[in-house]
Amino acid sequence: MTDTNFTNSHQTIQQHASSVRQFVTIRVIGVVTALPIPLFIPVAQSYAQTQAAMNAQARAEFVKVDAELNRTCEALLTKLPDGESKQKLKQSQRPWLAFRDAEAAFADDQARGGSMAPTIRYETMTELTQQRVKQLKTRLTD
Repeated sequence: MTDTNFTNSHQTIQQHASSVRQFVTIRVIGVVTALPIPLFIPVAQSYAQTQAAMNAQARAEFVKVDAELNRTCEALLTKLPDGESKQKLKQSQRPWLAFRDAEAAFADDQARGGSMAPTIRYETMTELTQQRVKQLKTRLTD
């Protein structure tokens, strides 16, 4: 092998090694850069992106909180000592439910029948129901 052939072969090997290093570097950067993306996808999917989805999400949250209210009322009814106390709880709960629903209707009037009215109504009902659950739970611990 002549010196010229050796030099050319050496240069070819160096160029090839350089290309391989670039390829590996790009692949590693690509993999490292791409890794966080799937980590964010579930977070992004947990938030509604359309008004219809936001309405459905608000309704689902209300349904959960309303179920908690029902469980809390049932627990309190079983804890109350007599029928008169149980009747008073029921009598206080009926107008509270009417208030909650009327307050939610008033709040969703801001949207005047627009597409976000259900979200406003359900969020108001959820917030008021959470407050009521908290209030009734304090009576459970008495």
